[in-house]
Amino acid sequence: MDASAYLSQLLGLLPPGDALAREPGSRLERLLSVPAAELARVDGRVEALLVESDAARTTEMLADWERALGLPDECYPNEKFNRASRAWYFDVAGVLREAAVDEPRYLFDAAGQRTEAVLVEAAATNFLPNSRVEGAVVGTPGAAPSGWIFSQNTSSLNFSVVGSGSAAGLPYVDVRISGNNTNNASPIVQFHNSYIGTVLNEEWTISVFIQKISGSGISYAECGIAEFTAAPAYLGQGGQSLDMTPAATNLVRLAHRRVMSLAGVQNLAAFVYFFPSAPVVDATFRIAVPQLERGPVPTSPILNPVGVYAATTRAADQRYVATVAERRARVLARLIERFEPTPAAIIGLAARLGDNVTLTEFTPHDCEDACEAPLLDEAWAHAFQVAGGAQLVVEFTCEDGCETPLSQWRTGAYECAIRRFAPAHTVPIFTYA
Repeated sequence: MDASAYLSQLLGLLPPGDALAREPGSRLERLLSVPAAELARVDGRVEALLVESDAARTTEMLADWERALGLPDECYPNEKFNRASRAWYFDVAGVLREAAVDEPRYLFDAAGQRTEAVLVEAAATNFLPNSRVEGAVVGTPGAAPSGWIFSQNTSSLNFSVVGSGSAAGLPYVDVRISGNNTNNASPIVQFHNSYIGTVLNEEWTISVFIQKISGSGISYAECGIAEFTAAPAYLGQGGQSLDMTPAATNLVRLAHRRVMSLAGVQNLAAFVYFFPSAPVVDATFRIAVPQLERGPVPTSPILNPVGVYAATTRAADQRYVATVAERRARVLARLIERFEPTPAAIIGLAARLGDNVTLTEFTPHDCEDACEAPLLDEAWAHAFQVAGGAQLVVEFTCEDGCETPLSQWRTGAYECAIRRFAPAHTVPIFTYA
């Protein structure tokens, strides 16, 4: 009942007579409206309790239902994380590390403690084929990393490779630029030896980690993107600069965003320019993990597989948090586990977890079976097959260890639950399309 109904009942309980004024708006009515409102509130909570006692409709007591049934657990998690590829992240020490397929990349707070926050990024592709700077040969001049181009741009300045390695997990090459700056031109490092196709109004971002190691004569470096026609003919460019006057203690990520805006654009090139500031130049720079991707901002580093020079894609991070409806479904699935595990109950269990499966039971072969029937012995009487769909996660690459499967598949969410639900003497067999 609502508050007005309870107020009417309270007024009806008063003794008869004119001594107690019952008119609307009287002091007595206003006084009794206070307990009437509280009685209505309690009445409503009783009705809500009846609703909450139904696991299919519970909201307020959902956490209590889960606690009573031992949820969430390994079969019924309230949070899941998927990513169908490897990915890279910086750990608490700022070192670049590789995360395995489906491994979340946790973030760290200011105190260096790991939080429950997870890095979630959309799928992205690094179109530069050699972000690992492989193939560099130290010498005078040595050799640029495979697929890279060192260009003097009509300058009398020269490149030489003086080192390579890894700093904070970032593979790098150390490049020395030296000579007399007689032509006042700018030496260029281009990160690919062929043009990359694009279209008008497409948005790109180039990024690279860079550090001045030593020397002088270079005022700043510019990370940029140049636009070209199909010919290709140069149209124009833009970039983001970084002061290279002082030596630096760490690699710094330099990035530039550019929207293809010049008429006739069909190709682009990604580069770093070095701008001399003195007649004599002799400076060494560390260059690491160049990355060219579609979009407005640089994402986490994407490294090509070792020895494979090709554009590399990182799959999207997918952090899944169960909805209230899904959590209710798992409560009901757990309740189902307490009853007889019939084929219909097993199929229903999978359905409540969001998967449609078929179930096949087996019988031992006997003389009444058709000739085409499989020859099964008595042990097959205790087996049943659950067939559902699955998704290929990742295939073996040359970077994997000997123990890594040739193919890895993401199995149905119901498999864990059905294994636990099945009687101890049965053997569930799971197949995936």
